[in-house]
Amino acid sequence: MRVRRTRRRADPFRLSLALLIVVSVSKFGAYFGILRLIRPALILFAFCVGYALLHPKKILLANLKGSVTVRLLVAIGVVAVCSAAFGISLGHAATVIINNFFKTLAITFLIIVTLRDIGDLRRLTWAFAFGGILLAFLSIFVVGISKVSGAATYDANDVGVFMVMTLPFTLLFVQSAATKRERLVAIIGIGLLAATIVKTQSRGAFIGALVVCAALLLMPGVTVGRRLVFIGAATLTMVVAAPAGYWMSMQHILADPKADYNWDAINGRRNLARRGMGYMKMYPVFGIGIDNFPKAEGTISEKALNLVPGHGIRWTSPHNSFVQAGAETGVVGFLVWVSLLIANMIIPLRIARRMPRAWRNGTPDQRFLSFAALYLPIAQVGFAVTAFFVSFAWMEPLYFLSALVAGLALIAARELRPITAAIGGEGWRSRRSGASPEFASQPPAGLNPIA
Repeated sequence: MRVRRTRRRADPFRLSLALLIVVSVSKFGAYFGILRLIRPALILFAFCVGYALLHPKKILLANLKGSVTVRLLVAIGVVAVCSAAFGISLGHAATVIINNFFKTLAITFLIIVTLRDIGDLRRLTWAFAFGGILLAFLSIFVVGISKVSGAATYDANDVGVFMVMTLPFTLLFVQSAATKRERLVAIIGIGLLAATIVKTQSRGAFIGALVVCAALLLMPGVTVGRRLVFIGAATLTMVVAAPAGYWMSMQHILADPKADYNWDAINGRRNLARRGMGYMKMYPVFGIGIDNFPKAEGTISEKALNLVPGHGIRWTSPHNSFVQAGAETGVVGFLVWVSLLIANMIIPLRIARRMPRAWRNGTPDQRFLSFAALYLPIAQVGFAVTAFFVSFAWMEPLYFLSALVAGLALIAARELRPITAAIGGEGWRSRRSGASPEFASQPPAGLNPIA
């Protein structure tokens, strides 16, 4: 067993894929000149794809079968192509799809077909979490993030999305850490994430953090005291790290929302959403095309058609992922996209109901699998809330998280199959023989599955 673990850790394909996730999430290659030149994300992506093609035994195509998540991902890919073909600019949409979105989907499917066991799932989940922690570190200590200065390729609101999503991941590893070092990294990560949330001064990140904390308070399987400790530690960090005027700015969200620029300005979020719904009505089936929202703003919007001579016009992004999905891929794409978000919440929660309660205090692998089913939906909730404030419909976070959910469903089904078979088989034999059916309600020693 020890030799087998060593070989898996030295597997260049899986190591490169984990590094690719870290680099894709953190955009580490954009912070330093030499890395920008060699483009590590592209090199790692090419290596992973090439290695998989040359070593087909490294991947498990059977992982793609019978997965609701996979079907939704394929549907989104098809809708993306159709949106380019029937949108307002075939060339631009097709370029974005080929150069960016299809690479994101390719990495997503690579993650799914790579997974063999709990160890692989844990490793790639850690890669996502570490990417968010690294982004927080770079944002604070390299860039000095603020409301007006974002990270290398993200603005402050974008960084906030990753911070809110990564927070449940770090709590997952605090709960299921296999070593003290792993738990220490996760605890340090919580501090960095909480500090970065307030330093971005993003109202979307603030609201997302509130919703995530509320979800953590309602989460089963963790004592109330421990939940309060987690939330209290993150809150204390936010209070200490908050820049001047942060809490006053957050109060304005509820105090007087109509006084905000986004309420009535022509390029404010409310009018952007209204125009976005108009684009969806104009192109109801497949939308205006992926990433064509700014072009629509400058060509077919009411502000473009009623342009005052001598004045310029701003080709604005949607600043709302839900509006972006609906406007750029139509009703079909919007329904598929929202279905993916909902599936990423429902699937793990259904798995959590089947998990033996004893696993929450079992081996590190059992704890990881048990708590992953609880924390991954919270990460998805964090994305869904913060997605209202950014144009992230086709960005990596949602799709990488979807791959982890698909992997969780796959691995959990394999791990739970012997337990289910033992309980179901004994219960069936008891009923057939007329014997007492006690075993049907009492699992094997050490296991206490949730009904």
